Amino acid sequence: MSPPLAGLRVLDLSWVMVGPMTGRYLADLGADVIKVESRRRIDPLRTLGPFVDAVPHPERTVSYHFINAGKRSLAIDLSHEAGREVVRTLARASDVVLDSFTSGTLDRMGLGWKRLSSENPRLVMASTCLFGQTGPERAAAGVGTLGAAYSGASHLVGWPDRPPTGPFSAWTDSVTPRFIVACLLAALRRRALTGKGCYVDVAQAEAGLQFLLPEYLRYAANGDVPGRRGADVDPHRAPSGSFPCAGADRWISIDASADAHWRALRALAAPALDGAAFDTLVGRLRARDRLHATLAAWTAARDRDALERELQAAGIPAHVVADCDDLADDADLAADGYYGPIEDPMIGRQRMRGAQCSIAPAGTMPPRPAPRIGDSTDAVLRDVAGFSDEHVAALRRDGVLE
Repeated sequence: MSPPLAGLRVLDLSWVMVGPMTGRYLADLGADVIKVESRRRIDPLRTLGPFVDAVPHPERTVSYHFINAGKRSLAIDLSHEAGREVVRTLARASDVVLDSFTSGTLDRMGLGWKRLSSENPRLVMASTCLFGQTGPERAAAGVGTLGAAYSGASHLVGWPDRPPTGPFSAWTDSVTPRFIVACLLAALRRRALTGKGCYVDVAQAEAGLQFLLPEYLRYAANGDVPGRRGADVDPHRAPSGSFPCAGADRWISIDASADAHWRALRALAAPALDGAAFDTLVGRLRARDRLHATLAAWTAARDRDALERELQAAGIPAHVVADCDDLADDADLAADGYYGPIEDPMIGRQRMRGAQCSIAPAGTMPPRPAPRIGDSTDAVLRDVAGFSDEHVAALRRDGVLE
C-alpha cells in the first residue's frame, strides 16, 4: 500500500535541524517535501561535517543527507519580492508549511501565517524557534545547546564537583521535531474533520522541559532543587548504572533494583554481592556506593558481550553500552531494516538510516539521498506552481532563481 502521507505536499522554509528533521519524518511517511533554500545564504547544515572522504563541499555532508533525505530542493532568492511571491504561490498549493525563523521574520517578508492562511484557508503551518512566537524572549536566536540550558538539562548533567556539561550536542534540536510532527498530524486530522487549517507554534526550549518532569515534580512537591549526580542517574534504584568491563572503554548497563532481578544477579555474582546490607532495596540504597563499587569490580573482569548474554538469560535487564561500531553492526537494526543503501552523484553509494517506524499494511519510504541545491527548481515551478517555461526563464534571468 502507499505510504500514509502520500499526496501531502510540504513546503519546508526551515534550515539547520529542527524544521528540516520534521520535514524528513514527513517525507519518510510519503509526503512530497519541497525544501526552499539559497546558494547565496546556504543552509548552515551544508557546511557541517562529516564530509564523505573528508572533502568539504555543501553536497558532500552526511549530516545534510541524513536530515533532509527524500526532499526536493527549490533554490530561490527571497530578498526579491518576486521570489517571495513564488513562495506564496507554492503555499497556496501546499498542505503544510514549515519555518524556523525567529518571531516576526516571515511576517516582515509577507510570508507569515496571516498572509498565507488568508490565501489558503486549509493550510497547516508550523513555526519553531528557540522560545516560540510569543513572550518576552521570542526574538532571541539560538540553537539546541541554549535550549538545553533553558530547559534545565544542562544543570543536571555532569558531576557535583564540576561545571555542568549538559546533554550531548544541540539537544533540543533532536527532541523538538517529535513534538512538531505529532502536532502536525493532529492538525491535519482536525483539518480532515473541519476543513480548516491551523497554526502550530513549538518553542524548542519548552520541548526540552517535557523530559525533566520527574525533577520538576521533586521541586513542586518539596522545594528540592535537583543537582548533578554524575553516574548515579536514578537515586531510587540500586544497583542501577553503567559498569566497566574487560578491555578499553568497555561498559555494560545493568538495572537489578527489582527484588527478582536482584536475586538473579546475586546468584550469578555470589559471593561478591553477599551481605545482609544488600538484602533489601532500602539497604542497597543506603549502601549504594559500596554496592556499585563491588559490582564494578565483578564486571571489570568480564567480557561485556558474554556478560550481556549471561545476564539477559537470567532475566536481568542489561545491555552493553554501544558505540558507533556496535550500532553499525547491530543485528537487530539490520533485521529491522534500519539502514539501507543510497546512491548520490556527489557521495556515491552510502549506507543511510531509513524511516524510524514500520506501518503495516501502509508503507514507509526507503532510504533516499538529500537533494542537491536547486535540483528540482524547474520541476517544482512547472508542476506545483503552474509556471510556464517562459515564466521560469524570466525568473532565472532576473536573478530570482539560484
